[in-house]
Amino acid sequence: MKQAVICFTRVPRPGLTKTRLLGLLTPEQCARLHWAFLRDLAKIYPSVDADLFVAYTPDPEWVNLAAVFPYAAGYFPQEGADLGEKMYNAIAKVLALGYDRVVLTGTDLPQMRAAHLERGFEALADADIAIGATPDGGYYLIGMKQAHEAPFHVTNYGGATVYENTLAAIRAAGLTVAPALPCADVDTPEDLKNLRPAQDTATARCLAEFKEEGTAL
Repeated sequence: MKQAVICFTRVPRPGLTKTRLLGLLTPEQCARLHWAFLRDLAKIYPSVDADLFVAYTPDPEWVNLAAVFPYAAGYFPQEGADLGEKMYNAIAKVLALGYDRVVLTGTDLPQMRAAHLERGFEALADADIAIGATPDGGYYLIGMKQAHEAPFHVTNYGGATVYENTLAAIRAAGLTVAPALPCADVDTPEDLKNLRPAQDTATARCLAEFKEEGTAL
């Protein structure tokens, strides 16, 4: 059984990443936080029986991601007109390489553990699609055994009904779906203030630095 995980990310840059946290954090701090998230995920992926692929927003400095994920099986730019098309294309690309199961996750996930990925793969044993919910009504993980476009026919990925709308689209297409474990992501200042990262993580060290710099967390 060949399995793969896709890390769906952008190269952290001040002013272009984690912009919903601006105001609480500076642009530079937003980029530092994103790098911390990536470094923590880099310790999670190798503990799962799956190859890692990194799908990044086109950026001439994408190679900086290789320093965080030196063991990745491949890197490629995201392609598509919108988020749904980009995710579909990434999954289809990796499945075409001969993998039996592929799961794609975001990166704002300091609480994600190997168990979340493993459950995503397990959910595909008896379902066409695996999906992991976030508390804000979205999802952080989607997995497939064959490339299906239907789950990505959602118009607003920033709303509170993305998860439910995605489930409806999957079922309307006659596909089966099974849940992965839920996992909180970090999108808003409130999310960040409520975050209690595990000790001895890049995220915990980053937040400690922010507090020393006077950020009210």
